[in-house]
Amino acid sequence: MTPAEGPPVRAKFDKARIGSGILLTLAAMCLMAIAFLALEITRELRYLSSANSDNVHWTLSQAEVEFLELQHAVDRSLHSDNSGLDRVVEEFDIFYSRMDTLARGQLYAPLRRDPAFIEPVTAVRTQLDAMIPIIDGPRDQLRDRLDDFARELHPLRLEVRDLATAGLKHFARSSDASRVSVSVTLLRLGIVTGVLLLALAILLFNYRRVMFQIARRGRELSDAYARLNTILETSLDGVIVAEMDGQILSFNPAAERMFGLEAPDVIGRGMGELILSDPERESDAAGMERARPNGPLHVIGQGRVKLEAKRANGDLFPLELAIERASTREGTLAVAFLRDISLRVAAENELVQARDRALAGEQAKSEFLAMMTHEIRTPLNGVLGNLSLLKGTQLGTAQARYVRNMEISGELLMQHVDAVLDVARFESGVETMRADVVHLGQLIQDIVDSQSSGAEAHGNSLQWGWVGAPLTWVRIDASRLQQVLLNLVGNAIKFTRNGRITIEAEANEAGAEMRLDLRVIDTGIGIALDDQARVFEDFQTVKSSQTRAIGGTGLGLSIARRFVQAMEGEIGLESTPGEGSVFWLQIPVEVAQAQDAPAPDATAAVPARATPALNVLLVEDDDINLEIARELLERMAHQVSCARDGQQAVDMAERTRYDLILMDIRMPVMDGLEATRRIRASEGASRDVPIIAFSANVLPEAKERFAAAGMSGFLGKPLKGAELSDLLAEFFASPSEAASAPSEAPPAVPRNPLEALAIRHSDELQQFFDWLDGVSVAAAEIAARAHKLAGSSAAFGQADLHAALIALENAAEGASDTQSLAPEIAHARMAWKAAPTPQLG
Repeated sequence: MTPAEGPPVRAKFDKARIGSGILLTLAAMCLMAIAFLALEITRELRYLSSANSDNVHWTLSQAEVEFLELQHAVDRSLHSDNSGLDRVVEEFDIFYSRMDTLARGQLYAPLRRDPAFIEPVTAVRTQLDAMIPIIDGPRDQLRDRLDDFARELHPLRLEVRDLATAGLKHFARSSDASRVSVSVTLLRLGIVTGVLLLALAILLFNYRRVMFQIARRGRELSDAYARLNTILETSLDGVIVAEMDGQILSFNPAAERMFGLEAPDVIGRGMGELILSDPERESDAAGMERARPNGPLHVIGQGRVKLEAKRANGDLFPLELAIERASTREGTLAVAFLRDISLRVAAENELVQARDRALAGEQAKSEFLAMMTHEIRTPLNGVLGNLSLLKGTQLGTAQARYVRNMEISGELLMQHVDAVLDVARFESGVETMRADVVHLGQLIQDIVDSQSSGAEAHGNSLQWGWVGAPLTWVRIDASRLQQVLLNLVGNAIKFTRNGRITIEAEANEAGAEMRLDLRVIDTGIGIALDDQARVFEDFQTVKSSQTRAIGGTGLGLSIARRFVQAMEGEIGLESTPGEGSVFWLQIPVEVAQAQDAPAPDATAAVPARATPALNVLLVEDDDINLEIARELLERMAHQVSCARDGQQAVDMAERTRYDLILMDIRMPVMDGLEATRRIRASEGASRDVPIIAFSANVLPEAKERFAAAGMSGFLGKPLKGAELSDLLAEFFASPSEAASAPSEAPPAVPRNPLEALAIRHSDELQQFFDWLDGVSVAAAEIAARAHKLAGSSAAFGQADLHAALIALENAAEGASDTQSLAPEIAHARMAWKAAPTPQLG
């Protein structure tokens, strides 16, 4: 595009003024030409009319001649061989073509409106159409039917004569009418000519005024064109005008700066070869081909597209391109708008990298949560196990109460560890709610008992009670409700000194639904109105001089909010600074039938649950774990049979009816999950007995996998007497047995240190890490042996080594090669060297 120029535009207007004089001269010449043309038109019309009439006469006469030729050919063929039949077919086609011309030809359209003509034409064509199968059929058939063919032709002679006569009569009448019409037309032509001259005079009168307007608009167009060129010259986007084959016609300064090229150097060259990178050139050529005027417009008019372009120095950069098609007097042009998006792409890449880092951080956080909960669980299991043993000793009344309170707190702490994983599961949309039938009064009393010592340490009194009629047995997610109340009561204790903390419970009917209202009321420092809206969010704490020394992560209330919402309830608070706070929650509950055993009082001893002697199949490949579990089961008076792998367990379960199967998960020959599936699918004697998963992997995902395989429950390693007793009672204790059980736990059995097993465990660890130094180690075998040793390490109190081996096992399960396991192997080796001497606890 070049700037508009004034002189060429003015020259055009000067030519227009000269043309006005020429136009007047032409007008006079047109007047004389009209008279001359009128005479010529009359003569030509008469000639054309005569020619048409002659043509029609000839055609009609020829139709009759061709009919006679057809009859003659038929007559001759009756007395000749098959060569005469070819003549018949030829003459039939000629006559049929003539009749088709009369029936369809445009020249005979007016004639066909005459019934005297169209009726014989239709009759003849109908008869001819009926004869076509004979003509187009085999020559033998035509020869056989030639007599019939001749008889059918004979009546058509009169029809042909009638249509010829009717046509001649019609065109005679039409010729007379045409001559009259031509005379009238010529008269009208003269009138129109006069009107035309008058219009021409008016046109000439207005011509000068129009010329002034055109001149003014030309100047405006010139100014607009100059402004457009200015815009293009100063545009930040590159603008390239090219022909449809890519030949560049215009290259604006922004494009020059973008590509490092000068406009005179690129005019006339191909756009693709100059600005596109090598991989883009073929697609550019194909795109320009598709974008031609008759093409499907694949690229043109489709908005901005991204591609890789090349500067004059060879540097590649990302480019945003939009092409539109413009039609001009010179033809169709492609107008390309280009934008260098290097900075934007760099920002987008940085954003993607930041997103990837954030996702990696989330993944690391999830892995950290899983590992830490596993690490916390190991010593906590030891605490709970020792409390269970302590309960079996001779304790005083106060000591028994303290032990029970510690056990309740420990169990709640275990649930708190599980809650950390549940937070992540809630965020990912995984439903973890489970319904239990519980005694509400006992549930709240357990919370009060476990928190009483903490409340007394701050000089607080802690109590609870019902408002209105109490609600006893309900079906609800008890562990989640306990966690919510524990968080709310714990907060109230932290922020209250020398005050009172009260838990109020109230049952209300909301239509057909029963609703439980719980309120935790304290006389503590209270919460400011501005802070109340955010205390249920993650990592939110109230900042004040009174709370600075208390500390906290700010997760307790956010976890409570998640749990309450998951139970389809609501949670909120009301608070006045300096006077106290009321945290309330409303959750729907389902009233359940009272259990046979009455709800125990908060201060009563918990009776032991007796179970009959059972025939147990213990499936374990590790000698140490097998010896520990077998000794514990035999001390409980159960009969134990042992299997060392999954296949052996399947065979034994098929032959013998066991009361219970304890199934390790990772074993040689066949793992525990596959063994469980085969036992369940078989017709063996133990296909429907309880099968309990026996594993050191206690993550929720693992438990779900165990249940999906058909397992009935789960026991973690190391095996603990209390957990085993509770699980056996769940499956085998009858109500009468539970009720008649003694009120005191049986005395503890002295523990056998099993020194030989400890020595064997140490030797197996040494062999394992020596084996890892080998040159041909499979990841799957690493996972199997790590799983086996992890259970033994947990049994011998080596918590850090146990966690490191579990981490190695999990990493090896998804690893494609052993090189990626180097960090986990190194961590496990360090944990082994730092592990304490094996001791059975």
